[in-house]
Amino acid sequence: MCQISRSLSIVLTTLITASIFCTLPTITLAAQTENDTRTCLKCHKRNGQLHGVHASTALAIECQDCHGDKGSHPKKGSSINRFGANSPMSVTQQVAVCLSCHDPQTLANTEWTHNVHATRVSCTLCHQLHPEYDPMLSLDSKQHSQLCVTCHQVKH
Repeated sequence: MCQISRSLSIVLTTLITASIFCTLPTITLAAQTENDTRTCLKCHKRNGQLHGVHASTALAIECQDCHGDKGSHPKKGSSINRFGANSPMSVTQQVAVCLSCHDPQTLANTEWTHNVHATRVSCTLCHQLHPEYDPMLSLDSKQHSQLCVTCHQVKH
């Protein structure tokens, strides 16, 4: 039978105990985040308002990553981040949330209009974030141009 010296036993016990306590806050935080998202999904999934890439569990995006802390939501006076034309957040604030994950250079390389519009309109003016599929991604060039005309009226 293998015997471990008393001093080695103490060192091993200390290391194991330290590793448990060092990972405990991470485990607790992960569990808390998961619970926060589950709380959101109780209403928003049932109401049919949460689909698509941004709601994918594979990406590990939590509701609070974009919308902030729940605070008093769903009560009146909620300070939760909302996006779109009626948002109390400025365009710059809305875009900053998106750019916390999306790389501006990659977006510019994908479609030049991202750079032109980034300081003037929020991403949600063109993109829908929670439908099953963002319609913007399936537009052909003619449909894309027609979307531009909805804001940029051609005057002769």
